Amino acid sequence: MMYYTPLVVTDRDAVRIRELGKRLPDAGRGLPGLRDLVEQVDAEAEIVPGTGVPADVVTMNSIVSFKDEETGHVSRVALVYPADMSIADHRISVLSPVGRALLGRTAGAVADVALPDGSERRIRILEIHYQPEASGDFER
Repeated sequence: MMYYTPLVVTDRDAVRIRELGKRLPDAGRGLPGLRDLVEQVDAEAEIVPGTGVPADVVTMNSIVSFKDEETGHVSRVALVYPADMSIADHRISVLSPVGRALLGRTAGAVADVALPDGSERRIRILEIHYQPEASGDFER
């Protein structure tokens, strides 16, 4: 994945992501998305306190609209941990390619997303409708 803006992750989200494998079956070894996400957080992210994260950064449990730059399709999703994922309710896992591309990015950011079928898509974050930290919810 190629990103065009810096990655910002809250300290709480970074800890939870690093610990995620411990809560998944087989420590998440069968999930390449987990390995990729942990590497992304460790290598690329600026880790900030939840109280200091800008309101325009996608954090865990944020509700975000993004556009597929190729098709023009706009999606509105909540970024969640795998246990809370629900396609029907538009809650996508942070372990998915799109979820990893959204985490830590700001409105207006562009990311190339490697899809499971080997193709790539470019997405643009349009709007952050809800961010827990901006709403004073530091426990989500």
